Amino acid sequence: MKIAFIISFSLHLLILGSLWHFGWKRVSNIYAFQVHQVQLVTLPRLEAAPPAESVPEVEMETIPPPPEEKKELKPKQKETTPKTAPQKTEEIVGSAKMDESVSGVRSDEFFEFPYFIRLMTDKISRNWRNPYSGEAETVLCTIYFKILKNGDIIGERVEKPSGFSSFDRAALRAVKISSPLPPLPPDYGESQLTVHLDFEYNRK
Repeated sequence: MKIAFIISFSLHLLILGSLWHFGWKRVSNIYAFQVHQVQLVTLPRLEAAPPAESVPEVEMETIPPPPEEKKELKPKQKETTPKTAPQKTEEIVGSAKMDESVSGVRSDEFFEFPYFIRLMTDKISRNWRNPYSGEAETVLCTIYFKILKNGDIIGERVEKPSGFSSFDRAALRAVKISSPLPPLPPDYGESQLTVHLDFEYNRK
């Protein structure tokens, strides 16, 4: 019992001695803060910057503009005159010379392809056989028909009889057997061409 007490007492003394030794060393290492006195000083007043020196104006030499290039003037294109509206059944088609048996060609549409009129009248004239041999000095009849795009002839009939049935029938037959004609010109804008064709016989 005494031995345990002695050991416990010794340990406590050792612990207290350790605490006292290390604690005192640590407190001795703490330094006091030093106090410094500071005096406020007024700064000198800033002076304004001197005004910038004015740069003298220098007269610039004026350079004349380059001469304008002469533009080539293009010749003024001629204004195309607008096509006049055709007069119904009065417009003479083309300017081709007609055969003696075919004296006139008219159309309800505007048509300006003389070469086609020449082809049409040549073919119909070759199929024309005049049966009349009477005393009348002039015999005239008009055949009406239409030409389709592909050259087919449709709707042929005697529009204005001559007064001689044999003459009228021969003229109508000449138109019928001439189908088909050459196709209508590609530049022709309509789907068909209406024709009024005059057959005329003059006694010589």
